[in-house]
Amino acid sequence: MYFCYYSSAAICFIFAYSLTIFVACLSIQGRWEEANRNCIAYIPTIPIGEIENSTFMQRCLNMGSRSGCELRRKKALSSSPPGVTFDDRLWYQRFFEDSYAPFITSPTVQIGALISFICYAAIAYAGACNVKVGFELINVIQKDSPSRRFLEIKNTRFPNDVLMVDVAVMRPPNMGDATQRRLFLDALSDLERTSCSVGRNTTDFWYFAYQRFVDRLGFGDSWATLNEDETMFHKNLRPFLMANERYDHDILYYPNKSMSAFRFTMQLVSCPSDERIVWCANVVRSTAEKYRDEFNITTYTPLWALADQLEIIWPQTMQDLYISIAVMVPVSLFFIPQPLCALIIVLNIASVAFGVIGFMTWWDVNLDATSMITIAMSVGFSVDFAAHIMYGYMTESKTKYEKINVPYARLVGVLGAVGWPVSQASISVVLGVMTLSTLDSYVVRTCFKTVLLVIIIGTFHALLYLPLMLMNLHSLFFKISSTIKAHTAVSNPGVQRQ
Repeated sequence: MYFCYYSSAAICFIFAYSLTIFVACLSIQGRWEEANRNCIAYIPTIPIGEIENSTFMQRCLNMGSRSGCELRRKKALSSSPPGVTFDDRLWYQRFFEDSYAPFITSPTVQIGALISFICYAAIAYAGACNVKVGFELINVIQKDSPSRRFLEIKNTRFPNDVLMVDVAVMRPPNMGDATQRRLFLDALSDLERTSCSVGRNTTDFWYFAYQRFVDRLGFGDSWATLNEDETMFHKNLRPFLMANERYDHDILYYPNKSMSAFRFTMQLVSCPSDERIVWCANVVRSTAEKYRDEFNITTYTPLWALADQLEIIWPQTMQDLYISIAVMVPVSLFFIPQPLCALIIVLNIASVAFGVIGFMTWWDVNLDATSMITIAMSVGFSVDFAAHIMYGYMTESKTKYEKINVPYARLVGVLGAVGWPVSQASISVVLGVMTLSTLDSYVVRTCFKTVLLVIIIGTFHALLYLPLMLMNLHSLFFKISSTIKAHTAVSNPGVQRQ
């Protein structure tokens, strides 16, 4: 919930900042550039005619944003025959349009891309089927911390500690009253008879210890007498608690000295799998729930926290993805009014999120609160990349290849326009989180690994799979349209002549 609050506040701030201060700074620098001024020092930049005579530092720091390109253009035009045009595209446009686009659209690379996507989906599916859900306390502590060593020894030497269940009776019966005592002991037996409990021999209850204490005193049938006399039962309980101080902490009293609550412990059977932990948590809790009205019984063990994570995090992660996808569909349709485009964006989001979840398993990352938040962030990167590519493809109008292949022309245009910004965004995010890999912290490393997976998978989708899918779907659409038109022309020759 707090993550949503912080994210909403950050997005609102970024939106307002981009439309006010950022745009204003761009406008000011644009005016300085138009006036041939340095964008930082506001001093005049070196004129184009004097660039060859300028120093190295002047060319690096005070040349102007396009002076180098304009100088090359001037040289090329002066030495070229009349009628020859100069290619004034930037280097990354030439790379994506002239080298990268022809490379990925070659039949061999397209077949390789299809095979790689199938392998990607298979590996992600295998990882998603074996995803590890849950958060371990020991992972929060750094490896060189003494506390971590303590937890490691505790888990090794005392593995059954987590199997001990604390049972709190918040509406305690009067154990000196035979009727109330019998009802409560029946409830206790019900808890001990579950398939998850070891049984009565592991139950540590002050009432049973009280009985053993009285029996050890050797006064014959004293225990039977105490059970029949409520006053004597409570009167002799105090000396027992003084002799066994640890049980004194298991009982709470009202100011009038009557019991307000007490607790006892019972041991669970071994839970070798996550499914067994969740099942035992549900069994014990449901059994205790049957006696809520009479005794208000509550159970706790550290395993319950893990069970809650195992039961909640996976459905919550899926719910977050479903809601994000449902929200992005109308947003996509608003900016790109094409139902097919919205569907492709949804599929891209689902594919990236599916890949991140699957590959997390192979990188030893559990699905916990930290990775769940990062997976939710992956929707943002997926939408960004997919929307840029999709919008660029739908609005691109290249004329260089128009007569040859319209889908290919659009692919070339969108890669030339959006390829470098997508690459730049990916590289900047990777460089930003790279320092996190040096920190010896599970939470930080989990964040780094999931963000890196999001960026790598999202970039591959944006620069390889998505453009090829758009081009091939577009080509298929043209072929189907041509076939339909040809069939219509053959079936209705009179309509064609008109």
